[in-house]
Amino acid sequence: MAPTVVSRTVALGALTAAGQLLIVGSLPTYSVLFDPAAYGEYLVFVGAVGVLAVFAGVRYDSAIVLPRSSRLAAALFALVMLIATLVALLTAGATLLIPLLAPGGHSWINLERHFGYGLAAATLLSALQRSLASWCVRGSRFIVIGTAQFVFCLITVAAQLSFVAVMGQRPALIWGYVCALGCQTGVLALSARSPGRRVGRTIARWTEIIIAARRYRRFPIYMVGYALASSIRDRLVQIMLGVGAGADVVGRFGLAYRVMFAPNSLIYTAVSPVFFATASRGTKAAVGRFAAGLVELTFVLLLVPYMAFAIEAPALADGLLSEKWHGTAPYLQALCAPALLLAATCWLDRSFDSFHRQNVAFRLEASFTVLSVCLIAVVSRLVPPVAVAWMYGIAATIYYWIYFLVTFVACGFPMAEFRRVCANAALCAAVALGLCLLIHRLPGLPVRCAGYLVLTIMLLAGWMRFRHGLDTMRLVLNSRVGLGNTGQ
Repeated sequence: MAPTVVSRTVALGALTAAGQLLIVGSLPTYSVLFDPAAYGEYLVFVGAVGVLAVFAGVRYDSAIVLPRSSRLAAALFALVMLIATLVALLTAGATLLIPLLAPGGHSWINLERHFGYGLAAATLLSALQRSLASWCVRGSRFIVIGTAQFVFCLITVAAQLSFVAVMGQRPALIWGYVCALGCQTGVLALSARSPGRRVGRTIARWTEIIIAARRYRRFPIYMVGYALASSIRDRLVQIMLGVGAGADVVGRFGLAYRVMFAPNSLIYTAVSPVFFATASRGTKAAVGRFAAGLVELTFVLLLVPYMAFAIEAPALADGLLSEKWHGTAPYLQALCAPALLLAATCWLDRSFDSFHRQNVAFRLEASFTVLSVCLIAVVSRLVPPVAVAWMYGIAATIYYWIYFLVTFVACGFPMAEFRRVCANAALCAAVALGLCLLIHRLPGLPVRCAGYLVLTIMLLAGWMRFRHGLDTMRLVLNSRVGLGNTGQ
C-alpha cells in the first residue's frame, strides 16, 4: 500500500519544525550579539544568494522530479551543475578583481571579499543542494530532505554564534550561512550515494544534456522570470525601506519577515516535495480536491495562532528582544495577514510545474512585482516606514488570494472547491478575530495564551462539525503518494 500524504508530510514537517524552532528560539541571543544594521546587510547577502541561485541552474533543478527516465533526470542534474559552476567562477573572479578597481586599504574591500566569495560558495552549494533534494523527491526520500533541513538550521545557529567570537558580525553571518548550506548538502549527498540510489550510476552524455535542456525549456523560459520577480521584489522593498530610514529599518523588517514567515518556510519544505510527487502523476480533479482540502485545513489550524501573535506582538517583541531591537512589533503585525495566507497556499506553485502552466505563474509574479514595487516607491517618500510595511502587507494579502484563484483556473481544478474554501475561511476568520480581541482583554499573558489555545480547539471542532471539516480531513489523511521510485 502506498504511504499516505499526511504520513510523509508529518515526518518531513516534524524535522523541519525542529529546525525552525532552533532559528526562532535563538533570536533573543541574536538580538544581543548582532546589530540591526549588520543583520540587515546579512539579509541583503541572503537575498543576493537567492537571486544568483536562479541563474545558477536556470530552474532546471525543479524539472529533475518530472522525467520517468533516470538518464534524463541525470542529464538535468549535470546541466544544473555545469551552469552553477560557471556562475560561481564568474562571481569569484569578479570579487578577485575588486581590489584592482578600488584604492587599497579601505575596510569596505574586505567586506566585499567576504560578500563576494561567500556568494560564490553559496551559489554552487545551493545548486547542488536543490538538485540533490529533487533527486530525493524522485525516490520519495522525504525523511532525508527533512533531516538535511534540520541540519541546516542547527549549523546556521551554531556556526554564526560561534564565528562572531572570532570575526566581525557581518562575516560571521555570511560564513555561518555558507557552512550550514555545505552541511545540508552533505547530508543529501550521503543519501544519493547509498546503495541502489547513487546519482552517479547514471552518467549523462552531452547529447542527453542537450536533449534534456530542450525538452524542459519551459523552466528557464518562464520559471527564471518567476523566481527573479519574487526575489527581486523582496529585495527592492527592503532597499526602499532602508533608503529613507537606514539599515536599522531593514534589519527590523527582515527580522519580522523571518519570524512571521517561518511557518511558511516550514510548511513549504514539508508539503511541497510530497505535493509535487503526487501532483506530477495525478489527475486535475483529484489534485484540485486534495489541494483545496489541504489549504482549508492549514488555514483553520493556523488562523488563531497568527491572530494571537499579531495582537500580542508588542508584549512579545519587547519581552524577548534586546532594547536596540524595540520597535519591531509594528512590522510583525503588518506581515501577519500575508504570512497566514501564504502559509496556507505556498506549495501551490508546484501545480504550475506539474500541469505545464509555468507561463501563468511567471505573469502573476511579474505583475505583482511591478505593482508592489511601484506602490512602495511612491508611498515610501510620503509615509513612515511602518506605514509602508502595512501597505505592502495589504497588497501581498490580496495578491496571495489572487494567486490561489488563478491556480485553480489555470490548472483546471474544480472551482466549487475554491468557493467552498473561501466561504469557510472568511467565516472562520470573522469568528476568530472577534473572539481573539475578547481574549486579549484577559489579565496576564499566560492566561491569554491558554485562552487562544482553547479557541483554536473550539474553532477546529466547530469547523469539523458545521462546515464539513471532517470530510475535508478524511480527504487529506487518505490521500496517497503515488510517485514512488521513478525509474531508478
